[in-house]
Amino acid sequence: MILAADPGSEKTGMAVVEEDGSLVIKKVIRTKEFEKEAEDLLSSHPVSAFIMGNGTHHKEIQKRADAVLEKMGLPFRTILVDEKYTTEMGEQWYWKDHPTKGLSRLIPKGMRTVPVPIDDYVAWIIGCIYLGKVKAEDVGHKKV
Repeated sequence: MILAADPGSEKTGMAVVEEDGSLVIKKVIRTKEFEKEAEDLLSSHPVSAFIMGNGTHHKEIQKRADAVLEKMGLPFRTILVDEKYTTEMGEQWYWKDHPTKGLSRLIPKGMRTVPVPIDDYVAWIIGCIYLGKVKAEDVGHKKV
């Protein structure tokens, strides 16, 4: 089981993911509460790795994560993965879990906006990238 994070300046996505890529828990937290939330998740799940995306604010959050791991006496440190296209993938995963209904189905996919933060989905995807369950190519982006 791994803990994955999508670090950000104001909010951070966190997800506990099984080795097969299945989701145990995901949440969007306020970044200023990162240490408490990380400790709670690490204490309540048998995590063997802490994975983090290499995007916005990752250096600061990585230092904070490593401090939490050291404080808890855990024998590992954070591992960075490339989070290219993970936001687009997060939107796709959100819409898969929350399909549009009613008249909103008539709005073309490219014009729909996700109504909630998806940092938790992105954290799940980052964990799956580390586990080799998804790749940037899976987003179907024409630049990939």
